[in-house]
This record gives sequence, structure tokens and C-alpha cells, in this order.
Amino acid sequence: MTQTPAVLSGIKVLEIATFVFGPGCGAVLSDFGANVIKVESPGLGDPLRHAHKAPPFMKCDFAYPWQQDNRNKRSIALDLKTDAGREILLKLVREADVLITNFPPNVLARLNIRYEDLAPENERLVYGQITGYGEKGDDANTPGFDGNAYWARTGLMDAVRTAEGEPAMPAPAMGDHPSAMTMYAGIMTALFNRERTGQGSKVSTSLMANGLWAASSALSGILCGTKPYRRLNPEKPGSALVNYYRTQDQRWISLIVIQEEKHWPNFIKAIERPDLATDPRFAELAIRFKHAKELGAILSDIFSTRSCEEWRERLREQKITFSVVATFEDVIDDAQAHDNDMFINVEGHNQGRGQAVNSPFWIEGSDKVAAHVGSELGADSAAILRELGYGESDIQGLNEQGIIEG
Repeated sequence: MTQTPAVLSGIKVLEIATFVFGPGCGAVLSDFGANVIKVESPGLGDPLRHAHKAPPFMKCDFAYPWQQDNRNKRSIALDLKTDAGREILLKLVREADVLITNFPPNVLARLNIRYEDLAPENERLVYGQITGYGEKGDDANTPGFDGNAYWARTGLMDAVRTAEGEPAMPAPAMGDHPSAMTMYAGIMTALFNRERTGQGSKVSTSLMANGLWAASSALSGILCGTKPYRRLNPEKPGSALVNYYRTQDQRWISLIVIQEEKHWPNFIKAIERPDLATDPRFAELAIRFKHAKELGAILSDIFSTRSCEEWRERLREQKITFSVVATFEDVIDDAQAHDNDMFINVEGHNQGRGQAVNSPFWIEGSDKVAAHVGSELGADSAAILRELGYGESDIQGLNEQGIIEG
């Protein structure tokens, strides 16, 4: 049987991007067969290469955060501030289908690698530009990590804390990865448009725009003039069935029962409290909402009488929408995740299970490529230059001058 080529086989991507947002997009493109060349600065390279050595990441001997978003990629270490380095980049641009960058607009201008600088070299180029806060306004050149631009600036950090709780920092890159999917979607839309028109284009997005999109179900209410968003107080819920409760073994169950009128009879079966059906405080939905604090206190006592596993079985049996509040340690053993290929084996990954998190969608009939670890800094510099027509003496000279590394 003939092997079907990966859906993005033949697409060449230049990634001039650091940390997670841009590289995360490049990783997804690589999963579907794109040839991703990571352009890094000589010496340090992408700072994410070293993030596993210090907080907020968990310390490890293996550069797991870098490999998560740089699997399958080749690396060229190239000094873009030199004339020779720029000429190499322009040769790469002329052959590229996509370029991804997260450099601030003022840095792109200084290096002459803005879309308007590079588009004349390749009219079919799709140029993906990432910023923290957008390309206009006072913060256009302000560095933005997802904890600032995605979570704090957009109201998400304030919204997800409890009513009396302090703001909490998210886990690393929790805003970067969904934002990377936005850039992926933008790039694929632009490639589709190129098939129709023959012309490349610029695609842009920001952490702030993605954070606002994530918060939009609530923000759309504020835009309509509603009262400010009410942060959850587990002791004073708006609905006792949209809340979380501690179990006997000190785990947490998160209930999100939206169609409460439909599921209330089954819920009281699951908790073995038929008396609640005739309690005048809870007999009707509107009245139940008014007495949500009292019902919440009752449910808190009830959930504390059984283990998490017992509640899991009882709630499933009655088809109640819930989830155990999982730890990361729980998640890596979740059978549902493994049954659906949400984790992948990575060739050359020799730490722990040798796995990474898979990109979050699949195309039937177009398998993803087998994952392998990304290259060390500059490991592919010479090979990439040979592909561009450089001879061995030229490559040696560029290496000796520090224009390339590797």
C-alpha cells in the first residue's frame, strides 16, 4: 500500500521566534509534515532551550519545555545583524512558504525583516507576526508573556480566582499554546487564500487578542452593559450545581450542570437524597437558585462522606456532567488521553516516558509524522547552507566569522 504524504509535506517554514507562542505554531505545522527551519541567534539561541533549569518550570536534566514546542525542527544559528547573515536569510525567504516571528515591531524594523521588507523577495510568502499586545498603540513594543498579556491584562486572571482569593499565576504557557493554534489557523487560511490568488499575505495575532477571545463569553455581557462579572464563591454559589466540592479523600469534584431542570432528578438519585425533591427551598429551579447557598452547604457535607472514586461512579451512572479536579500527575495516566493519542512518543527523548503532548487535532487520512527531538543549536547550519548552494570553504569562513554557528 502506498504511503500517503503528510498533508503539509513540501511546505517550508522559517521560524524566527522564541519561547512558546510562535514555536508552538511551528510544532503543529511540523506535526503535519512541514519542513520547519528554526533561525536562532548564535551563542544562546532560543532562551526556552534553558528554561528547564529555573522557575516557573520544574527542574529537569532534559530540556522538556523546549522540546515540547521544537520537536521535528532543524536549527540554523545565524547572526541577522550582519550583511552576510541577512543575505543568508533572504535566500531562505525566497524559498519559504511561511515565516513566523514574535520579535517586537521595533526589532523587526531594526533588522529589516518586517513583512514589507521581505515580501518583495517572495510574493508567495505567508508572514505570521506575533505580538504581546498588538502592533499599534503605546504597548506595541512592550514584551508580553502569557501571564501578563493573556491572563492579567484581559481580565482572565481576575475572573478565575474565587471571590475572596488572591490572583494566581497560571501554569507556564497556558495562554501561549491556545494562541499558537490561532496563528496556525491564520497561516493555514492564508495558504488556502494563496492557492486561490497566488499571493502571500501577512497574518497577525497577539496574546492580548487571544486572551480577550478566551474571555469573550463574559466580556460580551460587559459590552452589553451587564453588571460586573461575579467571581465564584464556593460558599455562596449562584447555582449549587455549578460549583466544586471536596471528597472524603481530600480530592475535588467539579460540577457543571447547566441544564439543571433536566438533570436535577438524576442528581438527587446519585447523592441518595430523594428528600431534596420535595424540599420547598429546592423544588423549582428559580427558588433553588435563591437558596443556592443552603443547598451548597448540604452538598458540601454530602460529598465529604465518600471517596472521589465512589462519586465518580455514582455521577457517571446518572449521567451528571462533572470532572474530578485532576493533578498533572493524574493526567499523564488518564486512559482517555492515551486512548485518543493525546500523548506521543518522541524519538530521541530519553527522559522519563519519552513522550510529549500531541497537537490537539487530527485529520482522517492524513497521519502526523513520527515525532523526533529538535536539533541542538546550529546543528543544521552547514546542511541548510549547502541546500542554498554554499560551498564548504564559504561555510567554514562564515563559521569562523561567527555569522553562523555549528
